[in-house]
Amino acid sequence: MKTYKVLLPVFILLISFLLFSCGKKDETNPQLMQQKEVSADKDKELKDKEEFLKIKEQQLKDWEDKLTSRDSSGTFKSKITSTDTVKTVKDTSKTKDKKKEKFSEKEKELNKRLDNPTVAVNDYFEYIKRGVTEPANYDANMKKASELWENRTADVMKKNYKGYKKFSVTGNPEIVSQKGNTAVVKAKIKQSVLKNGKEEEKEVAVTYNLVADNTGKWKIKSNVVK
Repeated sequence: MKTYKVLLPVFILLISFLLFSCGKKDETNPQLMQQKEVSADKDKELKDKEEFLKIKEQQLKDWEDKLTSRDSSGTFKSKITSTDTVKTVKDTSKTKDKKKEKFSEKEKELNKRLDNPTVAVNDYFEYIKRGVTEPANYDANMKKASELWENRTADVMKKNYKGYKKFSVTGNPEIVSQKGNTAVVKAKIKQSVLKNGKEEEKEVAVTYNLVADNTGKWKIKSNVVK
């Protein structure tokens, strides 16, 4: 009994030391920290882009509302019927001006990336890679990938990439041509597919034809695989 009382504290100290050492090692693993930072940066980029697109859609809606408010003479109809309403409209206008100014700065920042059609292609690749490497989020990522196409559904995306085990991009996508709201981007992809119980790896060159919609967002119209 005495031996047990003596060994128990020693055993607890040993377990605590081992747990502390393992936790510290994981925290100071440079490769793990770098992977977390890269993932966080990409998530922020995608969230920023979604926010920008919402801004564009709201601007388009405001413009359409403004057009529908014109009367037959071409002037804007007045909806102000009282002094209180005038005050409310002025206050609302100030709020909208502040929001518009904030959105304008955000738009300038995001346009630096969105003006380049390779951004849409890179985002598309990111969703495919996440869907392949994260089976639990496969459907969600395939849906997001389909939204970067002009006319491709999530069901088609899920069917096309079923059985994929690996997906990576060799080098950066390159612009072959860009004119107005159309562009052609070429990229090399390395992929691994499970066929007949065996994993087959191959590298393919894909050419993407893109078109910009009325909000300025690039979408994939078609592709050619070689």
